[in-house]
Amino acid sequence: MIQKSIDLFIDAIRKGGAERVCVNYANYLADNNYKVRIVLFREYEDSYINLLDDRIELVYLHCHNASSMLKKIKSTNFVFASTVITFNHQISIALWFYGRFIDKTKFKLIARNVNFLSRDLHIRKNSIKKFVTILLTKLVYKKIDYFIAQCNDMKDDMVSYLSIPESKITVIYNPVSTSIYKQPDAKKDIDLLFVGRIKKQKGLDYLANVLDLVSQKRQIKVCIIGTGDLETELQKNLDEITKRNNIEVERILATDDVNSYYNRSRITILTSLYEGFPNVLAESLTVGTPVVSFDCPSGPAEIINDGINGYLVPCFDCDDFSNKVISLLDDNQLSDIRYFNSEKSFNLLEKVIQN
Repeated sequence: MIQKSIDLFIDAIRKGGAERVCVNYANYLADNNYKVRIVLFREYEDSYINLLDDRIELVYLHCHNASSMLKKIKSTNFVFASTVITFNHQISIALWFYGRFIDKTKFKLIARNVNFLSRDLHIRKNSIKKFVTILLTKLVYKKIDYFIAQCNDMKDDMVSYLSIPESKITVIYNPVSTSIYKQPDAKKDIDLLFVGRIKKQKGLDYLANVLDLVSQKRQIKVCIIGTGDLETELQKNLDEITKRNNIEVERILATDDVNSYYNRSRITILTSLYEGFPNVLAESLTVGTPVVSFDCPSGPAEIINDGINGYLVPCFDCDDFSNKVISLLDDNQLSDIRYFNSEKSFNLLEKVIQN
């Protein structure tokens, strides 16, 4: 059997949602007779590299952005696989330009859209780079061969905001890693779990408000996993809440065993302003831990069956959010915890590659 080749382009395999999906895709493709390379800008100590199959080749470009990536590709006479999947819209646009104007390399370019772009492109501080990125995304992104959207809400945003034809988009829910599984004997010693990068998108002010409201009414233990550029602000808010209320906060900057935290927790919470497809909700539900999330774009409404496996809260009603959390803590019984079918996601991925 002839081995098919594929390249996955991503800036790094540090610990995050898109990076975890990249690893899951790569391992699945290696198991299904693909010769897989992951092409990265740089390497991080805090990464998912140890989860990759040994058959997967890693190519480090040692660059800092999409522009320097193109220079490195040209200078090293990089030979592309027949199919390329990107995990970043800037990388997607840069590779489209490269194949169209610089090298005219023939490869199928599939952009996995990683965020709700109508929000993500505008949340950053105003700068020339911001406006150039928005302009290029609106003009060029739709010219790419094919797209993967993480949920239907994201697909609708791509169609309405970027004028991408629906026929070029396939919705593929993020596959849940086999390292996420239910541990029936796990002790539930954490009341509330938050997993995510400590950045503006994650609604950290709302997170602090919710924790404050809940801890005013009952004693709770909270675990927060993740790092980011708003660490100082988050810690300041947590210190103030701890002084006022009966709350215990455990901070985990990084872990290779997030599965044990899902299993130990009674509820997983998400306070994001917007998402792509929040893996944390799917992973939590896979181990049987219910979730509470703002009904933000995009993803939560396609993961949570409100009142069945968790609660969707109107954005950004912290009072309602805290009340839902307390009701779950008082009676942690929901009739159904959904298991996410990763096999279906991988089957759709194969169809996109072979299309």
